[in-house]
Amino acid sequence: MARFLNTRKAVSEIEELIRNADQKLVLVSPYLKLSKDFKELLTYRNSKDKITTVIFGKQELKPDEMAFLRGLQFVVLKYKEDLHAKCYVNDQHMIITSLNLYEFSMANNREMGVLIDKNDPADAQLFADAMGEVDFISETSDRFDLRAPNTEPKQTLTS
Repeated sequence: MARFLNTRKAVSEIEELIRNADQKLVLVSPYLKLSKDFKELLTYRNSKDKITTVIFGKQELKPDEMAFLRGLQFVVLKYKEDLHAKCYVNDQHMIITSLNLYEFSMANNREMGVLIDKNDPADAQLFADAMGEVDFISETSDRFDLRAPNTEPKQTLTS
């Protein structure tokens, strides 16, 4: 059955979700201002040649964040202009929360969320319904190419 998460539990469970992801890892968050811990987790996952999809909605990437993301060969970055959802999903678990992937939010805000387990019969339909929305958001988002040498993200029309 889905479990309630407060701020600390949400941060901890998102870290575990990333750490334990096998083939699928999708991070949906309007803001991309990753903490040191999340950067380490994404770097580790990238070293395992596992694709991570990151969908964001605010074009506020600082040069150091762009440089970090450019260095991750297996990160697919997508932009969705009107995105406000926050959802983090791997092969088995999903977290729907008010928590952005933004260090300030993790340290200073009161957040809430729900952890959903795909393998729990009580959560299976909820997981499937929410995954359908994550897939829709992903398919209707624009792909960003951060590998270009310019300083601004380049928006492309492929998904």
